[in-house]
Amino acid sequence: MTHNEMFGNAKWIDCPDGDIAPVFFKVFESKKTDKAEITVCGLGFFTLNLNGKKVSDDLLVPSASCYSERNMSDWGYPLFDDLGYRTYCVKYDISAYLVEGKNTLEIILGTGYYHQNLRQAEGNVDFGTPKLCFIIRKNEEDIISDKTTLCNKGFFKRCNLYYGEFQDYTSVPKPEDFYPSREIEPPKTDFYYQIAPSDKVIESISDIKYLGEFNGEKYYDCGINTVGYAVLMCNTKGEHFTVSYAEEIGGEEYNGMHFDKSLFRDDFIADGTEREYHEMFGWQGFRYIKVKGNAELVRIDVVHSDCKVTSGFECDNDVLNWLYNTYIHTQLCNMHSGVPSDCPHRERLGYTGDGQLCCESAMLMLDSKDFYRKWLYDIADCQCKRSGHVQHTAPLMGGGGGPCGWGGAIIIVPYTYYKIYGDKELLAEFFPKMLKYLDYIESRSYNGLVYIEEEGGWCLGDWLPPTPIKIPETFVNSCLYYDFMKKVTDISLILGCKNKTDFLKEKISATGKAIDVAYYSFQQRAYCGDINGASGIALNAGLGNENVKNKVIEKYRENCSFDTGIIATECLIGYLFSQGEGQLAFDLLSNTGDVSFDYMRRSGATTIWENWNGRSSRNHPMFGAVTKYLFTGFLGINQSDSSCGFDEIVISPVFVNGMNYAKGFIDTVKGRIEVSYTKHDNSVNLTVTVPGKAIFKYKNINKEISGKEIIKFEV
Repeated sequence: MTHNEMFGNAKWIDCPDGDIAPVFFKVFESKKTDKAEITVCGLGFFTLNLNGKKVSDDLLVPSASCYSERNMSDWGYPLFDDLGYRTYCVKYDISAYLVEGKNTLEIILGTGYYHQNLRQAEGNVDFGTPKLCFIIRKNEEDIISDKTTLCNKGFFKRCNLYYGEFQDYTSVPKPEDFYPSREIEPPKTDFYYQIAPSDKVIESISDIKYLGEFNGEKYYDCGINTVGYAVLMCNTKGEHFTVSYAEEIGGEEYNGMHFDKSLFRDDFIADGTEREYHEMFGWQGFRYIKVKGNAELVRIDVVHSDCKVTSGFECDNDVLNWLYNTYIHTQLCNMHSGVPSDCPHRERLGYTGDGQLCCESAMLMLDSKDFYRKWLYDIADCQCKRSGHVQHTAPLMGGGGGPCGWGGAIIIVPYTYYKIYGDKELLAEFFPKMLKYLDYIESRSYNGLVYIEEEGGWCLGDWLPPTPIKIPETFVNSCLYYDFMKKVTDISLILGCKNKTDFLKEKISATGKAIDVAYYSFQQRAYCGDINGASGIALNAGLGNENVKNKVIEKYRENCSFDTGIIATECLIGYLFSQGEGQLAFDLLSNTGDVSFDYMRRSGATTIWENWNGRSSRNHPMFGAVTKYLFTGFLGINQSDSSCGFDEIVISPVFVNGMNYAKGFIDTVKGRIEVSYTKHDNSVNLTVTVPGKAIFKYKNINKEISGKEIIKFEV
């Protein structure tokens, strides 16, 4: 929508001296019986009160996006792309909040991602200072934002996603302290109503362990790594107290988020009234809390996007149970303001690499349809309209990655969305963007191999294997490019436009031959010596032969441990299941060595780590991408190859030594699919519940089932 279509005659306004968290208010007349709704956009985030009551329990609205045009000359790497821009607005029915006579509307703005000008790791990503537009449509007249809306710079001394907040309640403005707002030009953007679920306080933790006081600072342990903020009480007027957050209390060898490394600190100055103090426009990722000053820690409020868990899994293997529960928690910790982030504390960015790896697991296990639909348009906005280049973060806020393992999200995420939810129209909408992206990758290729992304920029292949990475970037990106071209060809068949991808046939062949010539060794029966799981990436893309397959199986049977990064790990496990090697996949996923999920588990991890040894962030979902195979692999909840949206359900479980009991469910767009089994010696009792009908497949068994059925057979 245009500004006028969204807001009518309302004006965009700001506070002349309020570039942190200004406060706006407007008094208007109303009848208690009036029906009214407000459309509002406060950038970066806003909170809305009417007659002293908070309207909605939404937090961190509107959803983050590539809001508008900005100066991109002062970035950490060259960027000359022509991007798309959109800004989200929120609509609320405020009828129940109205009173007879005078009504007071108060809106406080926070900087959010919009005015992030302190953390310079990615360069200057700032869009501008906080600004506001609203229109109240009610029975008698429209109430609009304009210069008659009063404002004040507010009571925040600091408001930043990466450095925390400083709220001084002794400087809360009085009515006489307000002055007229300044009318400004609307942002150069397209306006949309918010579609992603808002963040909310999902739960509260009150059972917090007090660790003691050291150097005048009180330390607490929440018991789990989580996201949100501390809620404190203080009745002493003028008391200045602080709260800091960390994943670890210390450790010289640990380079992640502990108190010595953390940038985050929330400061408060109390006004002496009975109130709770907490962050208003952000969240923290943490397990431990440090409080300095005369304040009482009341509880922890857990905050993330309101995406319900729509799955369940349990079995008789502790590692796999930990993997499911921990992935779910980690993924939710990284869903904020419509963005699937890499971590909830350090970068807090929608990396297209992490996001495409985890999207299928998240879509299968969480009510995240609207969340990922929104993120898809973030990816589309961060594709250059001229070249087809796709950025490493969506919305674009800087960050590094690679041409295919990151930018390939423009293919992987919409295709996955189609398979899970059956949205063919959205797939068709993204198909031209996929073709444009493939053209871009071809322009960065030489003799069939992908060599570069942008001069002076990043060009990663895989990322974070347990040892220093040696797998060539060109190999990884070329394998992914090979796979992407085949997927786009399949998509053209789905959409009935195969003629648009006929040109890819020769490119697919040429790229496959180029990879074999450059990286395959007949003597070793491997690609790149299978360093960092290279052969698994090639095999998963459809390259290689029986010799390569057998060598990979031999290797991992002999040394049942991961040597892979975030891409190769998912490729390897997926390939093993596709080849009937579920036992080896189980052995790897449940292995108890020092490079394993079990190492994280027995080290006390409650969220998945960024790297296998835990020496960096302790809250990254990317390695958890393999969690989907608990459902599609072991429980065998699948679709036919031609199906989408679970139109044709196929139940094909995998039984392995070491797991004699498993059950789980996922809620699909067609309804709940549930599978459970017990295995004793060679005998299996399997219970399947499906919406409508399904096909059960196991070895020579191929039968139609419907509703709830119990099947007994020998393995």
